[in-house]
Amino acid sequence: MSFRSPLVRRTLAASAVTVAALAGLTACDLLAPQDTLHIEEASVGASATVGQVYVGNAVLVSGSGDTANLVVTLVNQGNDTQQVTVQPSGGQQFEVSLQPRQTRQFGDPPSEKTLVTGLGTKPGGLSTVTVTSGGNSVGLQVPVVTGALPPYGTLTPSPESTSLPSSSSTTGDMVPATPSPTPSPTPSR
Repeated sequence: MSFRSPLVRRTLAASAVTVAALAGLTACDLLAPQDTLHIEEASVGASATVGQVYVGNAVLVSGSGDTANLVVTLVNQGNDTQQVTVQPSGGQQFEVSLQPRQTRQFGDPPSEKTLVTGLGTKPGGLSTVTVTSGGNSVGLQVPVVTGALPPYGTLTPSPESTSLPSSSSTTGDMVPATPSPTPSPTPSR
């Protein structure tokens, strides 16, 4: 068999072009940026890792005035029990003990533990929440949101039991804690 035959030369040329094209196409991954190497969270809240504890999607859901509800998920990624302290700016700190591989969510539903008063940051701003665990500490810049965003509508802080809801804040579902007498045009007997 001779390489002088036109059919053999064309076959060899086509094979060489195919091999070169395949080598060029597979090398694209070497030069193109890999999207999976730079993962960005698709959430509103702030997240961080403090020691062995992952702090996930922390947000402050603004209520009336300067109160907010801290919504946060804590995950112990270690094999030992972790003590975690959460200190929101303007709120009372709370401490949590997380068992190995335990996940706990706070603020859903709102509670006294997650209530932040004296917030001083309006919705759309950021407020600092300091999380400490295992001798490590991080100050998260947590976004302040309103209940107008669909996932946060039920997470606004509930009114304190000592205050009565105002007529502008009540809805058809709410019943005031203390009913007020209303005059009615009923005939007396």
